[in-house]
Amino acid sequence: MERSSSSSDMVESVDWISKLPDDVLLMFLSRLSTEEAIRTSVVSRRWEHVWKHMTHLVLDMRKKKIMESNNELDFSNRVATLMTKVINNHRGHLESCVIDHYTKGMLNTWTQSLTSVKQTKHLTLRHHNDLRIKQNFMDFLTNSFSYPGLTSLSLSSYFLTTPRSFDRCQNLKTLKFTDMLSIDVGVFNKVIASCPSLEVLVLNINCLREGGPLRIENKRLKLLNMSFCFEVNGIVVSSPSLQFLAMDKIMSCQRDGFVLTSPRLQFNRNFWLTNTFHPHISYDISQEENCSVHEEFVVNTCGGLLRASLAASLSVSVDLVNPRQVERLRQVLLLWTRKIKELEILFKNNNAHREEEDEYSSQKKLWEDNNNEDPFPNAEFRVDTVWMHNFSGSYEEFALASRLIRQGTVVKQMMIKTTSFPAWNKLEIEMAVAKLQALQTKDQSKLTIECF
Repeated sequence: MERSSSSSDMVESVDWISKLPDDVLLMFLSRLSTEEAIRTSVVSRRWEHVWKHMTHLVLDMRKKKIMESNNELDFSNRVATLMTKVINNHRGHLESCVIDHYTKGMLNTWTQSLTSVKQTKHLTLRHHNDLRIKQNFMDFLTNSFSYPGLTSLSLSSYFLTTPRSFDRCQNLKTLKFTDMLSIDVGVFNKVIASCPSLEVLVLNINCLREGGPLRIENKRLKLLNMSFCFEVNGIVVSSPSLQFLAMDKIMSCQRDGFVLTSPRLQFNRNFWLTNTFHPHISYDISQEENCSVHEEFVVNTCGGLLRASLAASLSVSVDLVNPRQVERLRQVLLLWTRKIKELEILFKNNNAHREEEDEYSSQKKLWEDNNNEDPFPNAEFRVDTVWMHNFSGSYEEFALASRLIRQGTVVKQMMIKTTSFPAWNKLEIEMAVAKLQALQTKDQSKLTIECF
């Protein structure tokens, strides 16, 4: 019994966790905040340097209780010094880094270290002082973001005096500006032109003096999200690859001042038609297996936009024969937690020849399953008005339209365009519309279903 007890004590006294390889320990640290991970360095010598190999850092000056100090500026500077020490003590490269700060004295030191030394791929810098106060203005050094390994940059509440910090940003794929300020729109135009590889662009910008237009001419751009853009007279977008456009509160630019050249976004509804200035999103759903635009839309870009808005509208083009596009349509519609004002659907490939009978049967079964078991996109989704273009009356299109009626999804209007088809086909479509009208119940007396 004594041997057994001694053996048990020996097992209990062994620090099994510290004996694990660094990769496993780093996995544990990834579930902690950066501040908590750094504190593990005092546990033992084994843990002293583990945090220094983390691939993601989040440094937030707001977490410090500045008001505990009699000298707020002095305390803020001391915290900034500690943040600099963390960056310098870190070993290796960073996948991503997020910095929230008040002080401006060490901004360029952080930026240079994170890009040139740490070779950070995804960098987020957020300034938390009021830019309306001139003393809070801060700018970046020339070529601050020209490091070729930097692929994603997010800046919030900075004043750009010149575009020099973006010189030679050849590899930047994602650029996000939130509450950014400059003298005039020309600075932003030069910044955008300096980033020819952009695929995602998010703009919430303001200018001190009126000017324009804002020019976005990027061949690779796939997602564009614009909001506010004060003191900007006109917006010119020329992006042949653009799949996604979101606009919100663009009050300084009228409809005739907005020029869009993008063959994939051929919609009839837009931000200005409702005269309510609520967000409008245009989205050409892709059939690509790995679609970065869809992930950016669903996960990052527009979730916050829709949650913050009381109303929004959507224009979407989709091929209902393609299961991947149908699933992405469902994911997009599920982002709306409130009733949507308008939903415009442009059906793609509605006259496409189905070469594979098995594929058609599988897709038909998908719609049958949805009809019988699973509301599309769910039982709570509601929309005031639905506009349908290129409606051919195909099985899939009729199935979707009928679901929207039977579920009570459409509240006020379902408008179906038939004028784009020849007379012989138009009659068949009107018969399909008549069948949809017959689906209305007594409780849907305020719902109108008609052709236009």
